[in-house]
Amino acid sequence: MKAPGEPRRYLAVRLALTAVLIVFVLTRIEPEQAAEAIGSSLPWGPLWVLALLPLNLGLQWLRWYVLIRAANLPIAPGAALEMMFCGFGLGFPTPGRLGELGRGSLHRGEHDAVAVAGLTVVERSLALVGGVGVAALAMVLSGYGNWWKWGLIIILYSGAAWLALHPPLVVDLLRRTSPLLPGRIRDRVTDRARRFVQGWHLAGRRATLSALTLSVMQVAVVLTQLTGAYLAIGVPGATLKVLGAWALVMGAKYFLPVAIGDIGVRESLAILVFTDRNLPPAAAVGAALVIYLANVLLPALVGAFIISGTGRRNRRSP
Repeated sequence: MKAPGEPRRYLAVRLALTAVLIVFVLTRIEPEQAAEAIGSSLPWGPLWVLALLPLNLGLQWLRWYVLIRAANLPIAPGAALEMMFCGFGLGFPTPGRLGELGRGSLHRGEHDAVAVAGLTVVERSLALVGGVGVAALAMVLSGYGNWWKWGLIIILYSGAAWLALHPPLVVDLLRRTSPLLPGRIRDRVTDRARRFVQGWHLAGRRATLSALTLSVMQVAVVLTQLTGAYLAIGVPGATLKVLGAWALVMGAKYFLPVAIGDIGVRESLAILVFTDRNLPPAAAVGAALVIYLANVLLPALVGAFIISGTGRRNRRSP
C-alpha cells in the first residue's frame, strides 16, 4: 500500500530530474545555437517531419485498433482514435507516458475499462520491444560498434521479444526473480506484468505479433523523421552515420522514462551521442526539438482538447 506522501515524492523526483536534464542541455548547447539550427532547416525540415506525422500516428492507431478488434471490445475505429489521443494527453505530464494507462477511462461506452488498461500495457510494451529492436538493427547497419557486440545484443533482444509473445513464461520468470527486487519495485513490476498477461490473453498471439510488426514500422518512421530533420539543417554527415546516431538515442530513450513529458531526455542523449560520433550536437538538439514539437507536444495538445470536451460532455450527462 502506498504511503500518503509517496505520489508527491515521486513527482518531486521527476521534476528535479527534468530540471537537471534541461540545465544539462542549456550548459552544453546555447539556445541561440539550437534556434539557428532550426532556422537553417526551414522550410524542408519541419515539412518533412509534418509530412510523415500522419503515417506515424496512423501506425500507432492501427496497432491499438488491431488489439481492440482481437479482444472483441465494442469500440469503433473513431472511438479508438479518440482513446489514443486521450492517452497522449494523459501521458504527457507523466514519466514514461504512464498516464496512457487511463486512455479508456474518459470514454463513455460499454467497454471494460480494466480490459482497455490491460491492452494499453500490451500496446506500450510492444512499442518498447519494437523500438529497441529497430534501434539495434539501425545501429548495426550504420556500423556503430563491433559486430560481435551487436550480435550479442540481437540475441538478447530476440529472447526478450520471444518472452513478450509468451507471457506465461514471463510470469514464471517474475515469480522466480521478484523476491530479489525491492518491495516497491517488485509491486510495480508484478502489477504491470499482471496487466500485460490479461491484455495478452484478450488479444491473442496473432494480434500481438501484428501489433509488434506495426511497432517496428512506426519506429522506422520516427527514425526517418529525425534523420531527415537533421540533414535538412545542412550540416555534414553521412546518412547512415546520422541514422545510427539517432537509433542509439531512441533506443536509450525507451529505458529512461525519468522526465515529465520526456522533456530533455531526447535532447540530452542527442548531445552525448552526436558528440561521441563527431557530429554537430547543436544540429541534433534542433532536430530533436522539431520532433518533440510535432510528435509529442502537438498530439498531446489535441488529446488535452479532447479530454476537456469529454469532461464537459460527461458533466452534462445524467
